[in-house]
Amino acid sequence: MKRLLVVLLPALLGSCAVLGGMWEPLPAPAVLSSPAPASPLTARAGASLSGREVTVVLTLQNGSGQALALRYAAQVNWGSCGLPPYVALTRAGGAPVPAPTSGERLTCPELQFTRTLAPGETLTLKRTLPPLAPGTYTLTAWFDGTAGGGPLRVQAAPVVLEVR
Repeated sequence: MKRLLVVLLPALLGSCAVLGGMWEPLPAPAVLSSPAPASPLTARAGASLSGREVTVVLTLQNGSGQALALRYAAQVNWGSCGLPPYVALTRAGGAPVPAPTSGERLTCPELQFTRTLAPGETLTLKRTLPPLAPGTYTLTAWFDGTAGGGPLRVQAAPVVLEVR
């Protein structure tokens, strides 16, 4: 009997290993994330200089095949309460330029604006910044609001400015 067990034991242990391997928990399923939906809006930024004062222009175009209802509100940006475009500036070396402050806490009135853009229609938004010190800047402009009931941020490619 002992001899039979000695002969069969390796086979029995081997089959247990095989069977045991079959009952291991399955790995957790991979979580697939779908890419963020493309924005129905495209954005282009531009800036014009008058002396050291900069006027930022953000043009949004409805690239979808249907009308698009946009909602947006005044927010604090670049040192004051205003409507889009919202802006950020960095110096040539990449250091952010702080917005001017009045020392007071700013709150914006609760103004909501709605604009419906037909397919292919554009909306042009402007903002004038206070005078800037001479230098080279990179300006980023964007639109924050909602479209179709969901939040939307559309950012234009950065623009390089030379203030003299």
